[in-house]
Amino acid sequence: MVSLQFFGHAFFKINFSSGTFLIDPFVYCEDETKRLVKCHHSAKKIKKVDAILITHEHFDHFDKKAVEEFCEKHECCVIAHESVLNELNIEKNLKRPVVRDQVLNIKGVEIKAVPVQHPQSFYPLGYQLISDDVKILHAGDSYLSTAFNNLKSNIVLFPIGGKYTMDVIDAVKAVKNMKPDIAIPMSFNTFDFIEASPDEFKERIDKSILKTKPIVLKPGENFSYKP
Repeated sequence: MVSLQFFGHAFFKINFSSGTFLIDPFVYCEDETKRLVKCHHSAKKIKKVDAILITHEHFDHFDKKAVEEFCEKHECCVIAHESVLNELNIEKNLKRPVVRDQVLNIKGVEIKAVPVQHPQSFYPLGYQLISDDVKILHAGDSYLSTAFNNLKSNIVLFPIGGKYTMDVIDAVKAVKNMKPDIAIPMSFNTFDFIEASPDEFKERIDKSILKTKPIVLKPGENFSYKP
């Protein structure tokens, strides 16, 4: 069984039997008045982290302060493109640089760096994590891309905010192309410029012929999946 916890925006904790992973921590914001949905408060109370995955350098996906705090507390490694890792004040041995299509194995979990379409970023990535007979895709910030079509995944995490990423319509198209078991929307309503309806995302999938189950998580909520 695999469990996910959503902390808001694109920040997830994923628990496999062999390890715990954070993706795109976003705890602090330079101007909190612009952030409409805060990070769930228990993010700082996470008891164990084996690795942190960063999809790209933008502040709402790469919270430098939070990442350094997690590394100091848990001595966990950080997986990201070297342009992101160079910004971190952590021990060199904790830095794990990746490039597109590279595969790493951390704590028995296979992690593939997936190319995504986000031209506003210097080197954008998504990640597919594979362990316990489960494949999870976190798309980071991405437009609709054919790169996802060949990635068979049980669970997909797609942005729906529509500002420099997929909107609800394109995210549903991506789900239809991939046909995962579970689809979870992210990166919406954190700021006023990414206003979107996760309920519309859910309804469009529910009304389709897909067998995919859409799951809308609130910050702090958990979801468990058994293949």
